[in-house]
Amino acid sequence: MSLITIKKNAAILLAVLMLLTLTACQKDNAVDTSTTETSTVSTTSTNSDASAESTDATTESVPFIVEDFELTALDGSKTNLYQYEGQTIILNFWATWCGFCVEEMPLLNEMDKRDDITVVAISVGEDAETVRNYIEKGGYDFDVYLDTEGVLASKFGVTGFPTSLFLGKDFEFFYSYPGMLEQASFDSVLEAIDEIVKERGAK
Repeated sequence: MSLITIKKNAAILLAVLMLLTLTACQKDNAVDTSTTETSTVSTTSTNSDASAESTDATTESVPFIVEDFELTALDGSKTNLYQYEGQTIILNFWATWCGFCVEEMPLLNEMDKRDDITVVAISVGEDAETVRNYIEKGGYDFDVYLDTEGVLASKFGVTGFPTSLFLGKDFEFFYSYPGMLEQASFDSVLEAIDEIVKERGAK
């Protein structure tokens, strides 16, 4: 398969995913108009240039590498993103009050059980006790971290929940998926990533 074909396929897939997401967002807004809660968080991106570069990196021959950053666990301990080297990473931004996040969590939990995938769930704007109770009640096993002030969400331009970023084994950025992931969309994104990686390796 030529590089041009791979780029076209990736672009088409991204367009389809965005269309599906917009449809889901419209459905979400219709559900939430009668309540004060929505699946949208107010954040301002402080890294818009990086976000633009990240979007283009999907089809560039030279990948965009996400820089390391600190993660705060539920017990207050600190670690960083680069401890997950060698895994396909799904950075999932979410909140306990988000209905679509609730629906998405079981799938994330199953994907995290795969040997080649790690889910890094980042709760935005909530305290440790709230998040811990939610995770324990759901019986989820993936790693969970706190973004109480929305700093990381802002860094990556996250404006709604859930939003998932797909990073490669060397922290290269592939996709940002703003919306609830389902098995079909998960599989499509992973297949597209595999094709891009194979094409890069063939050079």
